[in-house]
Amino acid sequence: MKIKAVHIKKTLSRSLLCAVVVALGVLSAPVPMAQAAPTTYPSDAKQPDVVALLSDYENYWKPSMPFDSGDASTFGVGKVVNKAVMEYNDKTAQQINNAAAAGSDGTTPTSQQKRALLDADYKMSETLPDALGPILGAYFSEGLTEGKLPKTSELIIKDGGALVSDYLSTGTAKTVFNHPRPFVDRTAAGYLDVKLQKTVGIKRVPVWTDAAGTNHDAGYDGFLTSGSFPSGHTTYAMSGAIGLATILPQLGPEILARGSEASNNRIVLGLHYPLDIMGGRIDGEVANAARWSDEAFRADKLLPAQKELADYLASRCSTDGYGDTLDKCIATTGANDAGGYKNGFADVVSTSAVTDRASAIAAYTSRLTYGFSQTGTKGQKAKVPEGAENLLITAFPTLTAEQRKQVLADTEIDSGYPLDASSQGYQRLNLAAAMSAKVTLAADGSVSKVEPGQKVPSVVALAKGASQTETSDSSDTAQTSATKTGTGDKSSADTVVPTPRDSEKEPSAEAKRSDADKKDSAKSASAKALDPVYTSGNLAHTGSNVVPIIIVASVLALAGIVALIAMAIRSKKQEKIADEQ
Repeated sequence: MKIKAVHIKKTLSRSLLCAVVVALGVLSAPVPMAQAAPTTYPSDAKQPDVVALLSDYENYWKPSMPFDSGDASTFGVGKVVNKAVMEYNDKTAQQINNAAAAGSDGTTPTSQQKRALLDADYKMSETLPDALGPILGAYFSEGLTEGKLPKTSELIIKDGGALVSDYLSTGTAKTVFNHPRPFVDRTAAGYLDVKLQKTVGIKRVPVWTDAAGTNHDAGYDGFLTSGSFPSGHTTYAMSGAIGLATILPQLGPEILARGSEASNNRIVLGLHYPLDIMGGRIDGEVANAARWSDEAFRADKLLPAQKELADYLASRCSTDGYGDTLDKCIATTGANDAGGYKNGFADVVSTSAVTDRASAIAAYTSRLTYGFSQTGTKGQKAKVPEGAENLLITAFPTLTAEQRKQVLADTEIDSGYPLDASSQGYQRLNLAAAMSAKVTLAADGSVSKVEPGQKVPSVVALAKGASQTETSDSSDTAQTSATKTGTGDKSSADTVVPTPRDSEKEPSAEAKRSDADKKDSAKSASAKALDPVYTSGNLAHTGSNVVPIIIVASVLALAGIVALIAMAIRSKKQEKIADEQ
């Protein structure tokens, strides 16, 4: 009997011990991930309503109906509402197009026309690199070609699927506004009714075959029943340019000027009018504001791409002896000055060649209005669109959201230009000026002065009781007549607050978030703790079965322990009985 009792005890012990081990193993084992990363973001689910943002267009030309692709007779039907605006629209389109064609024999494109054809290819990899200047631009192109910039490519470069450049579609807006292209018969559009031209006198750009044997075609025949407003190519170009300017804010003005050149090249080809370009730029701005205001997208896509590109360019610069940091490299190569982006093509709107940062900002600013007269009320109070402050989140990472809004307000152009009335303030934004500003903060943290046109964006903090002495260096400040500067001699600089880029020790991308963004994030911390997208550790990105698994495992472990204790007591009794027998 004693032998039998001992055998039972050992068998039960092993069985229950196995159960306990299994249960504890379930508790300690990593929980399987439902997915490695989120596939959608809040900004994916709800895109900006560009039709509403651009509805001021109908105060100049009003469609009679949306275009029905199944009925060609519905295309381009409407009436001219404001003859002066639409006449200027025609005239400026013709002047820019004809000036670019000057010297061509009609069979070989001019240098400017070739550049316009390249931009028409809809490839950010062709359009954006030279915005960084010849040295950094070459590094950028090589990094993309060699696959060393996957995060950057996914964000703004990837053909047909870039998360920012291809984010916003203009298809619905083109259908709704239904306006014909410059080279199309515009009789049904009401132009002849107000004694304007049936077609604009543009010069078509011939097909060009480059040295590699690639054909570049403006594609006129494909746009016969395609709405001109807003420009889809401009939306793409400006979305990509603003995206690159955000992850490389040191060269923001140059990149933005290059994006505006690509946009203007749609007029060079005779495919668009200035109003189309202005509308496309607004689209690009609102697209990026939507993306950068999406905290999950910003953390997952924007900041990692910024770090990737900065690290890669810094490494290339260091290897070639241009400096051991990206900022030093930019200064050494002059990428933010005379050694950076250049464009020698001037026209009736952008009247001077781009040779340095000041002229780049001037070219960008001139294309904000294309010289239109103001049709609305001038001198209105500054208006910054909701979320637009996030467009400056990397240029001024130490500023709060309210401070960045003030920077945008102090650099915006005047009110009342076409498309301003419905744009919620986007038509007024001058991002090239804002991204190049020296921002002076009063002792109470308010923005006291904004000085655009600097070589490096910076923030200057004032000590309490500082004197009211002017501190700006006018030789470093490039301002245009269309740009509203700051509030003048409110206070003087006392302490320069460097951005993280000014430090020899580069902090992590997450550390670059402003205090305001951290506070905003804290407000939803409890919600994020329950959201699998944000939870860290072994429980990150799990499904809804995590809690039940833990509960079951805990119960099994506890039951096993209790059973072992009971079995031990019973075993003792059996041993005693066996001994007695």
